[in-house]
Amino acid sequence: MTLDPNKQAEIQSRTTGFMAGERPDPGGRFGTVPLGGDETKKPFGHDPASFTDWATVATMLESLPVPAGASMIDIGCGGGWTTLFLAEMGYGVVGYDIVPFNIEVARARATRWGVDARFEVADMEDLPAGEPVDAALLFDALHHSNRQRAVLQSISRRLRPGGWLLLGEPSWLHRLSLGAHATRRDLGWTERGLTVRALRRDLRAAGFGDVRRFFQPTRPYENRVRGFGWQLVRLVAANAWVAPGAHLWVGARRL
Repeated sequence: MTLDPNKQAEIQSRTTGFMAGERPDPGGRFGTVPLGGDETKKPFGHDPASFTDWATVATMLESLPVPAGASMIDIGCGGGWTTLFLAEMGYGVVGYDIVPFNIEVARARATRWGVDARFEVADMEDLPAGEPVDAALLFDALHHSNRQRAVLQSISRRLRPGGWLLLGEPSWLHRLSLGAHATRRDLGWTERGLTVRALRRDLRAAGFGDVRRFFQPTRPYENRVRGFGWQLVRLVAANAWVAPGAHLWVGARRL
């Protein structure tokens, strides 16, 4: 994956701030917020919609199925909240992220939560060798790489035959979003959007089959007219095509 070297140095330099009493945004965006109070206990960052993301992951784990106690890897884990939730569900899990700063935070969070999960620095385009695992989670990370097929091949090499890949990524609309433009400009990250067609093609090339689509629920809302109307439109659009802010969710089995 591509990260501007100057931005990488800037991100690494923020480790000092973290150790002095700051932490990065746990959703993987590299801003820092003060430590202390309930803020340090937020597992997702600042967007409650992340709970619907996790509900989708949990549904996929049950439906595919990935049995409790299975071995897993969490690729592009950021601050590690998904890894820790997987560990809490009984999976033996290792989280990988390319940014050492994120791995430090993930390890600190694991210690604070008292959760048995391991974290290692690794590039998802070339994961380290290891024992074959039963399943892999790739959430909100693949769109940061221009080498989509290489990432999927790297994951395939780590999965046992019959193992599942659970994938949740933004649709092609993401490339048009203001947030993606700001991230490209400010952090130097690659920001793409995915299409189901290209994803299926590259999954097949990487040795995956039995591709299954899943669909994300709506986020909570307050206004029973305006809020309900927007969520209904968004849910129908995501089911039939794509919708802003909705992920593409796919499960694929290694042949």
